Amino acid sequence: MTIDKGWHKKVREEIYNHFKPNAFTSHSKISELELFRGGTHRQNCLSDADIIVIDSKTKKIKEIIEIETQPNPKKIMGIVIATHLCNLCRINEDCYQPLERIHLKIVYQKAKEKSKKGMKLDIIKEPLDGIIKNTNGCISDFTFEEHD
Repeated sequence: MTIDKGWHKKVREEIYNHFKPNAFTSHSKISELELFRGGTHRQNCLSDADIIVIDSKTKKIKEIIEIETQPNPKKIMGIVIATHLCNLCRINEDCYQPLERIHLKIVYQKAKEKSKKGMKLDIIKEPLDGIIKNTNGCISDFTFEEHD
């Protein structure tokens, strides 16, 4: 059992099942969900996603969901910026989808009572919004969601 006592897996499965059949998870045998910028070579891979959600009408990626056990502001900023810089998602070996106007949702585990990390997410939200709105990238908006 991992340090998070299975929280990440439980939440990932819950979210994935909510969006099925319009979702893919990187924790399966058919999906990889690697995020690239400027090409599909391994050195162009900046990140990966836990879950992507496909629009049932357009068949385009509409949402990327990241699940984090710790609301660590440094890590969250890295996820937002790295994802924003990407322009392609590799769903499996032969399937790439462009990333345009994506909603990024970061689901994080509720912080312990005495932790101040959860409060720091409010501090980084506005500056990250400014970066997203004032630079070219794939994210149109993002949200943080606390999960028990």
